[in-house]
Amino acid sequence: VRFRAWQPPSALHPMIPIHSPLSFEVVDLWSGRSMGGCTYHVVHPAGRNYLTFPVNAAEAEARRSSRFEDRGHQPGPIRLKTPAVNPDHPFTLDLRAH
Repeated sequence: VRFRAWQPPSALHPMIPIHSPLSFEVVDLWSGRSMGGCTYHVVHPAGRNYLTFPVNAAEAEARRSSRFEDRGHQPGPIRLKTPAVNPDHPFTLDLRAH
């Protein structure tokens, strides 16, 4: 998944807005049910900024996992629109239109 985390002044595409927070939903298309989901924040949800680098892998993993929330998931039946298929890239799903 590609997304824009921040808007630097020297961006190549200054008109594309920031995509944050990102909401993910895992859907079983065969049964038409949502299986799980989460919300990902590009930065810490409380705005926390670390002044030092993590001292080990466990601290780095804790910092990464603090950006995920289990809120925003809608369990149960779900109806999705059928996305249009791009003939040049038939196996690529473009989520910008949804």
